[in-house]
Amino acid sequence: MFQILKKMVLYAVLIFLVLEALVRIFHLYDDEPTWYLDKKDNTYKWVPGQEGYAVYGNRRQSFTKYHINTEGYNSYRDFAPTEDKVEVAIMGDSFIEGFHQNYFNSIGKKIESKLPHLEVYEYGHSSFDFADQAYLVYSNKEVFKKVDHLIFEIKFRNDFQRSEYSVAPRTVVFPLLRKSKLLKYMLDIGMVDPVKKTLRKLNIVGQVPYSPPKDIQDLDSLYLSNFKKLHKMYEIDKSKSCFLLDSRQTAQIFLDYLDEEGIAYIDYGKVFEENKKRPTTLVYDRHWNNYGRQLVANEIYKYLEACQCAYSK
Repeated sequence: MFQILKKMVLYAVLIFLVLEALVRIFHLYDDEPTWYLDKKDNTYKWVPGQEGYAVYGNRRQSFTKYHINTEGYNSYRDFAPTEDKVEVAIMGDSFIEGFHQNYFNSIGKKIESKLPHLEVYEYGHSSFDFADQAYLVYSNKEVFKKVDHLIFEIKFRNDFQRSEYSVAPRTVVFPLLRKSKLLKYMLDIGMVDPVKKTLRKLNIVGQVPYSPPKDIQDLDSLYLSNFKKLHKMYEIDKSKSCFLLDSRQTAQIFLDYLDEEGIAYIDYGKVFEENKKRPTTLVYDRHWNNYGRQLVANEIYKYLEACQCAYSK
């Protein structure tokens, strides 16, 4: 009996080593960069200087290069706004962060190809909601006052679930396990999701999922109220700000409010609907593919051209 157990353990170790080698050889794992909490503005960023490849899908369906700039964001350029240049800053979550696209072919780069005298700064970080974005601008006033235009990428029912900024705790569970590329690959493709769900229920891993107040019947009104509070609290300058959104996924009361208050927004939902015969998102998740990103970049370009902030100060 002991000999059988001994052989089973030996074979299991050998199989693990072979699979580990295959995952490394074919680079099936995601080179997830290291994050940190910046004490200067109390926001999460990626450690500057990191480079690697973001891998998504269980068959390496997306294999794209990223580059973390000096400010801690995935970008082909460093952010250095001045009074003389014309700059646009795009704030957002993973859609703006752009790990699903080579960093040198990002939305910002696509915009600059049409407006070569413009500099586009992409302040994207996974899971950033509007509170994160607004607070980032507010806590870096001296930087953003030099930027000519601010674009906030938002999803109405995801990004207005809180009325003020606070640091959301992050936990790296079992960091030693991530040294194994095989285990990292298994985590990324969902093979250990049942274990993660169990740990989450026990409040051992990650953040507790958001639960809206049970006594609030009209969540859209709540989200609009949160937006108003954030907009006022963090002193968003509507004269040089606009919101990037999909009207198909946005409550009408929010769009009506923006119109009433003269707050600009870019609606890429219409052009997505017009081009719905061609996929605008990736096969394995809802992030924009290259075609979708080009459509979004075109809409931003049209907006900048119309407001004439893209040419001179």
